[in-house]
Amino acid sequence: MAFCKYSSSLVDSATITIDAKFLNDYLPIAPESCLKVYLYGLLKCQNSAGYDNTLESFEENLGISKEDVINCFLYWQDQNLVQVLETDPIEVRYLPTKDNLKNLKKIDNKKYASFVAEVQDIISGRQINPNEYYKYIDFLETYHIQPSDFNMIVKYCVSKKGDNINCNYILTVAKVWAEEGVRTAEKIEEKIESLTLLTSDVNQVAKALKFKGNLSIEHQQLYEKWTKAYGFVLNNILLLAKKVSTKTKSYSFEMLDKTLTKYYELRLLSFAEMQEYEANKADLMTLAKEVNKCLGIYYESVENEVETYVIPWLNKGFNEQTLLQIANFCFKSNIRTLEGMDQSVQKFHKLGLVSVSSIDSHLNEVMATDNKIKTYLQKLNIDRRVNSFDRSFYRTWTYTYKFNDEIIDYALELSTNKTNGMQYANAILTEWYDKGVKTLTEAKKQSTTQEVKNTPSTFERKSFVARSYSEEEVNALFDNLDEINL
Repeated sequence: MAFCKYSSSLVDSATITIDAKFLNDYLPIAPESCLKVYLYGLLKCQNSAGYDNTLESFEENLGISKEDVINCFLYWQDQNLVQVLETDPIEVRYLPTKDNLKNLKKIDNKKYASFVAEVQDIISGRQINPNEYYKYIDFLETYHIQPSDFNMIVKYCVSKKGDNINCNYILTVAKVWAEEGVRTAEKIEEKIESLTLLTSDVNQVAKALKFKGNLSIEHQQLYEKWTKAYGFVLNNILLLAKKVSTKTKSYSFEMLDKTLTKYYELRLLSFAEMQEYEANKADLMTLAKEVNKCLGIYYESVENEVETYVIPWLNKGFNEQTLLQIANFCFKSNIRTLEGMDQSVQKFHKLGLVSVSSIDSHLNEVMATDNKIKTYLQKLNIDRRVNSFDRSFYRTWTYTYKFNDEIIDYALELSTNKTNGMQYANAILTEWYDKGVKTLTEAKKQSTTQEVKNTPSTFERKSFVARSYSEEEVNALFDNLDEINL
């Protein structure tokens, strides 16, 4: 089957002359070989069934290789003047020119004449086709890079991949650099210099890994992530690579990346820290199982628990005894999940309580406070457990209002047998605080003139509106507990 034919739209136009639009807009900017192929193909379209309408005929009569003939048609396809239906065997349809100008990017052949020759000299292992030149020139005009600067990139790529390099590799590197702002000769030189040093480092890593494949830009990007984003130094990377390569015959860059990412997330940046982690891993897993036992839970595998919870807890300064103490406390407080224990650990850490003794001391203070509050409830004839609201009132009366026991006891006396007695007493104490009461005498004087008309519900609302509670008060560690039994 003849591979060059008119499209139906051209047949219907009843003309085989060259369109003036082509002569005016396409011919001045097209490569010479592409012009030869297009015009010769247009001629063959007059007799699409002719015996010489073949790829071999184009090669023989135009002195252009079959591969370059195909590339020339691909160039015209990019210009929307032909449609390449098949490449093996090749089949081309010519299209009209009237609607294609809006997609056309004019190229000054004289401007890029020396550039074309220089690129061919650099890529000496194969013949560069016109379509490839067009892609390079399109890149230059899109990213506003000088031809001589672009050729520096081409030379670098050829040094990495050889003189038979694919144009897509060159354009990928050039685009990545351009998007990084590497567009001038000075910046390109700096980039190549840094990559040369980087290549040496990556080669060392590959040797340590016993990596047998070809190194690529992706391997360099991984190394840049490890050193620039994660903060690992080359020596630690090499030590780890050598260690893992002795344990397996196929340890790739990707597997090393996963290992380094794990250590980075665990904040283990030195090889000594990594070794210590691996050496203590069995102990860490034992600790995780003991924590789970205290909480009353069970997981078949605790490796993820070690990395997610145990190590971060230890990094905050807690030790094994403290964590087991907190786990035991959580169990007795009906906190039976790792997430719940983690919240308790965070609260202890926020309060600066990381040792067994400091936590014990704090718990004793809490117990003493609860015992004090129990006496308040007894004076009010209230028979229930101490709750978070009671503790909040206590902190307000003693730490914010700074009232002594005599004033508080007197307010409780006035609130005895009242509905919602704690709220009632809080309303009275808030009123005294607002009026500057400092002594029991002043409180009694106020009580003789003060007529409490508010209902208990009103007292309760006033007690919360009168002041805003601090985050420490609202999130106090034991506010969510009904009773502490240690």
